[in-house]
Amino acid sequence: MLELQRNVIFGQFIDTGSWIHRMDARIKLTITFVLTVASFLIDSFVGFALIFPLLVLIHLIARVPLSYVLRGSRLFLGFLAFILFFQVLFYPGEAPESSYLWRWGFLSVSTVGLYTAGILGLRVIFLYYVTTMLMLTTSLVDLTNGLELIFRPLQKLRVPVNELVLVFVIAIKFVPIFVGEVERLARAQTARGVPFDEGGALTRARRIGRLLVPIFISGFTRADLLTTAMNTRSYRGGRRRTKFRRLHATISDWLILLLVIAWVLLAWQLPDRLGA
Repeated sequence: MLELQRNVIFGQFIDTGSWIHRMDARIKLTITFVLTVASFLIDSFVGFALIFPLLVLIHLIARVPLSYVLRGSRLFLGFLAFILFFQVLFYPGEAPESSYLWRWGFLSVSTVGLYTAGILGLRVIFLYYVTTMLMLTTSLVDLTNGLELIFRPLQKLRVPVNELVLVFVIAIKFVPIFVGEVERLARAQTARGVPFDEGGALTRARRIGRLLVPIFISGFTRADLLTTAMNTRSYRGGRRRTKFRRLHATISDWLILLLVIAWVLLAWQLPDRLGA
């Protein structure tokens, strides 16, 4: 039986009641931005090794089951391994002759290519994990309020901040909805004698591809219902809107932000000082 909801965790929210879940959403968004920038600044295995304990600490405090994250990341990790495999074989950079481990025509495996693919893989996994933890520990309501407050100064430049944030949040919310719709249609087809868990990878992909038309029709139907509901409730963006839940950053939240920034600076600069 095809079970996609257990294998796709993007856009999901798990309320474990941890301290990270109760943090101000603006602080969590800022920490996510700092870690995203760090993934591009760190360019050595030593740097990623220094930042790894921070991720472990965040995961332990959040109390999100590791098995749940790993099970939901299997598709992503498999696709990433597939991309990195070709990255190594078709490494476009110049490599010294002594660094080649295997070479045949325009295909090659070199230490430089392996190093580049390793750093690239760590960056992608780092970005995926950071954004996934943000989704898992922040409700859509808090995420929306945090983004609106962060980008509120742009409203003075007549940027429709509330509308843009609403579109972003709805797009995230539609991911698990579409996944659930695919699983529901697959179960209906399986009941009619079309097994989606049998055959090779191409056979399964072809069977799932046949569901694209009804999935898009269902998506447009849901979007139309959402538009009707918003118009019925006289939704007018952020104009004259009040909020029942107000975000409040505590001193401990700011201290955690400073700790993350200091940790990132250490992981970025220390390998250069050590000559790594």
